Amino acid sequence: MEIQLIDHIVYADYDELRVNNAVVNQIVCNTEETWQPDRPVEVRGKNTRQGKIAEEIVETFIKTHFNAGLSMKTYDDIRNDNYEKHAPFDFLIWKSGEADIEPIEAAIRKDILSTEKKNVKLSKYTRELCKELHVKIAEVKSTKIRAGLKRDACFGGNYEDMESVKKLADTIKKKDDVFCYPHYKRSEIDPDYSMSEYCQYVKSIEPSLAIYDGEELKKKVIDIELEKQCSDIFIRVYIDPAAKKGFVIGWMQRERLLDYAVRLKRMHQEGKSERALYFAKNLRETEILEKLPTLFKAETSVYASPFTSTDFYHKRADCCYLSRVRLGDMIVFESEEEAVKHSRYKHRCRKCFG
Repeated sequence: MEIQLIDHIVYADYDELRVNNAVVNQIVCNTEETWQPDRPVEVRGKNTRQGKIAEEIVETFIKTHFNAGLSMKTYDDIRNDNYEKHAPFDFLIWKSGEADIEPIEAAIRKDILSTEKKNVKLSKYTRELCKELHVKIAEVKSTKIRAGLKRDACFGGNYEDMESVKKLADTIKKKDDVFCYPHYKRSEIDPDYSMSEYCQYVKSIEPSLAIYDGEELKKKVIDIELEKQCSDIFIRVYIDPAAKKGFVIGWMQRERLLDYAVRLKRMHQEGKSERALYFAKNLRETEILEKLPTLFKAETSVYASPFTSTDFYHKRADCCYLSRVRLGDMIVFESEEEAVKHSRYKHRCRKCFG
């Protein structure tokens, strides 16, 4: 596989791959269809293979670009279920030399064994362990580059013409999303189904929400979605199977995706997901893959928004009060003392410092 980094977009030529067709077939045969029950096996096989290609592109970039700076392990290298259950994530990523992930691996295998149905759920213990050891749970979302995207970008298929390729990548970022699926409902027949209707649906299931309505209800539902979502980051990859090319467009943290500005959308892909619901933000709001190491800043680092009128600094980059600030835009200080010296930021955020 050949990887290039051009204008912060990862381009992959994946003529040679490690993707095991037997594993792909095993996954298709053993896991249930969660989107369209009537999708042919051959189509599901192509989609599963596409996902594995996307994972390999991301893995190759992280291992080659960051050298020894970041370490990672795939879910497939941890799992003990012979590919019989749905994978809850794709990678674990951590700063090299700063985490012993054996306890996490053991906890994940225990979660797999304790899952009676097809969908593996990571326990609260496993997720807290990842948080304590500063290990991030990553999910790769892959999409085939549609003919419409190529048409809108006036792309003729020449991947040697880098200006045309850049225009295609820009078109993808303008038109598509980074996304995750709602916890309570993944599909809906009504084409006009709204966020407020989804919130009312969740309210009908969760007794604790009975006293809330309107904007307060929406905030509470988003808080629950954050709690239920196991992945820390979502990485978006686009694939052209015929040309054997792939792009890593960007990534986003869970807290930034699932904030008050998130949209509930329909994902209409004919023959695949005509009824699918998803939480989304535009790809232009994502971070470039080169920024992944910023997730693992030293414990002494503190963060501040250059856009705020307040004088607070924050212990965590994923603090809810920074949810609308891109990591690349945040001001990062090596210590609280450095933040105070700046003179503008004088007080601790009460939310993330406790």
